[in-house]
Formats: sequence, C-alpha cells, structure tokens
Amino acid sequence: MEVISRREVLRQIMTEKREQKQRAEGLANEKRLEIAEKVPLYGNLSGTISRILMEANRQVLEHPEMGGEISENAKRQVKDLQKQAEEALAAAGYTRNDLKPKYVCEKCRDTGFVGEPIHEYCSCVKTALMTRLFDQAGIREETFANFRLDIFTEVPEEKSGKSQREVMESYKTYCENYVRDFPDVKKRNLLLHGGTGLGKSFMLNCISAGLLEKGVPVLRLTSYKMLEAMRRTHRGQDDSDFDLMLSCDVLVIDDLGTEPLLDNITLEYLFTLLNERRASGKPTLIATNLSMQELKKRYAERIFSRISDMTETQVLPFVGSDVRLKMR
Repeated sequence: MEVISRREVLRQIMTEKREQKQRAEGLANEKRLEIAEKVPLYGNLSGTISRILMEANRQVLEHPEMGGEISENAKRQVKDLQKQAEEALAAAGYTRNDLKPKYVCEKCRDTGFVGEPIHEYCSCVKTALMTRLFDQAGIREETFANFRLDIFTEVPEEKSGKSQREVMESYKTYCENYVRDFPDVKKRNLLLHGGTGLGKSFMLNCISAGLLEKGVPVLRLTSYKMLEAMRRTHRGQDDSDFDLMLSCDVLVIDDLGTEPLLDNITLEYLFTLLNERRASGKPTLIATNLSMQELKKRYAERIFSRISDMTETQVLPFVGSDVRLKMR
C-alpha cells in the first residue's frame, strides 16, 4: 500500500521523458554513424552543404546589401546537393527520416513541454499523470465525466416521491461541489450507504478522481485491504500501511462491512483509525452496503457515532434498483 504524491508522480514521468529523449537521440546518432559508414557520399554531400551555408552567412554579414542574392545562390546550390544526397540514401535503402530521432511524442519531442515563450506540460505528460494517479487509486475511467444518469429509473419512489435518477443527479451535484470546494467543505466526511449495485463505489471513485486531478493525495482501498493492514500491525509484522491510513490526506474506504470481524482487531483498529483521523481533521469517505441500523449493530455505538456524526459527515442514502443489471 502506497500513496505517491502528484509531485512525485510528475517527477517520475519527467525523468522517463528525459530518458526517452536521450534514447531516441542516441539511436539517431548511431543510425547517422551507420549511414556515414555505408553511404560516404551522403556524408560528403552533407559536409559540402554545411560549408556552403556557413560561407553564405559569412558573406551576408560582410555584404548585407547583397544578402538576397547571396541567399538565393546558396539555396540553389544546396537544393541540388540535397537531391543528390537523398538519391544516395535511397540507393543504399535509407530515407531522411532514418536520420531523425524517433520520439515517443513528436509534439514535445520528448521534452515534456510545449509552447513558446511560456512553456506548459505537454498533453502526453498530462495524460500520463492522470492515468497513473487514477491507476494508483484504482479508479481508472470512473469519473464525473463518465457518470451516466440515464441508467437510473425515472419512476418515483413511493416513500420519497423522487425517482432514483433525481436522487442520483442531486448526489452527483453535491459530490462535484465537494470536490470543487475541497478542502473548504462544510462536512469533510462522506458516508454513502445502500444496497448493492446502486452506484456507491462509482460515485466514490468519481470523487477520488476529482480530488486527484486537483492534486489532493488520495488513498483508496477496500475494507478487506484495510483489515489486512490492521492484522499485520496487530501481529507486529508491518505497521507502515496502517500508519499511512492514519496520516493520508484523504482516506477512501469501499465496501465497509464486508470485512471479517476478527477478535481484538477489526473493531479496535477501526475505532483507532476513525478516531485519530477525526482528531486530526482528515477526511474519511466511506461506502457500505449496510443500512444505518446494520452499521450500528455491527460496529456498536462508539464506532457508529464516528461514522455517522452529522456535524462532520454528510450521509447519502442510495435507494432504488440494481443498475448493474441494466448495463449487462
């Protein structure tokens, strides 16, 4: 279990870009040496072209009034020599493209930057950054942009009078605002609860993706992985993962309630986790298939009160039918 900061991921990507650039240019240099050896005529012609251009530049500096004539004369000579050079390459089975570095990204030439005079990160870097942050959090394509409201029914619920689609639309808006306003949110914790297949995990992943895109480090894990970290700590094997859960900027726990209740571990460590994060003001986002009553019964009052404290936690009850059946 590891959370790598946005800055560290970006540093890794830029290091890889430098290596890609060096590799592409190194291979191009090797190819030039190979061509110079196999096609000496090309090398001779290239040298002649360089000398012509250098001499033309010198003459223009000495006789600026004749700059146009000198330049045109040099272009005519170079054009003819370039044609001969390309013919020599082609005869040996090469093209001019063989002399150029083959960059992974031609847009930035593997520098990672584009734009003049102000540089910005190339799209290849931005894409790699988001992909790695999302993969690290286990969310991939589950973002607000890919959130589909059309899979939810428009039939009103008897109790609330609202349809599942209306409820999910309001939740989507709330969660988008949560990401937009973070960390200046009224309630830092979220509890998404309800039956299976109602979109809780997807919504949780959308929030995680949004926070990551803002540069907020997120640790996302299932309750089973959470318990495994607790068990290793309890056995004295390794407490680094549990320490990370205590200290990470945002902790996201999916499927709370599916983990086994191990004696002296589950309840004790879960209480410590929630209590310490609450004391340090660090947000904890939870999704569970259990109802509020089931949560209270399973975890008892002292844990339930920290999960559902209305002063710090926004509770979002998910209702309706299993949307996964519609997507098959």
